[in-house]
Amino acid sequence: MDTIVADEKSGVSDRSSQTHRLADGRQIGYAEYGDPDGLPVVALHGTPGSRFMFALTDEGARARGLRVIAPDRAGYGLSELQRFETLADTASDVEALTDALELDRFALIGVSGGGPHAVAVADRLKSRILRLVLISPVGPVAECDHIRMSSLHRHIFSQTSTSHHASATFFSTLRTLMDWAPSVAYHLLMQQVTATDCDVLNRPDVRDNIQAALREGLRTGTEGALQDLHLYGGPWNVNVGEIDVPALMWQGGEDTVVPPDAAYYLAGALPNCQLEVIEGAGHYWVFGEFDRVLDVLREVWPK
Repeated sequence: MDTIVADEKSGVSDRSSQTHRLADGRQIGYAEYGDPDGLPVVALHGTPGSRFMFALTDEGARARGLRVIAPDRAGYGLSELQRFETLADTASDVEALTDALELDRFALIGVSGGGPHAVAVADRLKSRILRLVLISPVGPVAECDHIRMSSLHRHIFSQTSTSHHASATFFSTLRTLMDWAPSVAYHLLMQQVTATDCDVLNRPDVRDNIQAALREGLRTGTEGALQDLHLYGGPWNVNVGEIDVPALMWQGGEDTVVPPDAAYYLAGALPNCQLEVIEGAGHYWVFGEFDRVLDVLREVWPK
């Protein structure tokens, strides 16, 4: 039987560290932020990352009467690893969690590497999703070879995604730095982004949030991140053209972390998607503007 349990270490309910036990015995971790009795929003973190990413939504979600439910994907944080053949298969975890929490209808967010997973969930659970919001998502890079990508992006999403050794070296190094020299890891992160991203990443609350999310996500290993890259770089097996859920995509026009053209391709493939390109913005703009996202999500619910 599926069960929901609170964090047993503290002896009290900890909304940021809850677990769901699947019928097969595997554990999924998740956090809740905002109003405990609010309107449900399922939020999927980036790669690598964890449920802690959405701690920045807590105050804003509470003020808007929203309940943000942020699962750790398989292999991250409190969620035990499960091998998936395709991206489409990963949606079963979100389905199991939302069933257990008795969420008949909910809004859905996917940020960066959480974007493809959110699309897979939208394909599987179309009738239950009020709105799909994609923020700087990874697009279906294997399906759009003709689009413009930097040499770094091609390396990450084609060569690195198919080379376990290269990917493992990268994520293992990041994990070590997050454990022993988080300021160094953060400094290296900032070398790869735009000036506008640096403005956001220099905020103390954002820095603390990203460091905590990365450290928790990689705490038990790097297999979750390795699986993500593999799934992104291969066929998704998702019926994107049949996802008629009302969708909104925000994409920074100067994103250096994911290929913007792949995101635009995804927006065009979704039959009911509004694309908003934020000119001059990079990849991390949302960490300074979560309230903007929460306002849109609140609007989809009846007053």
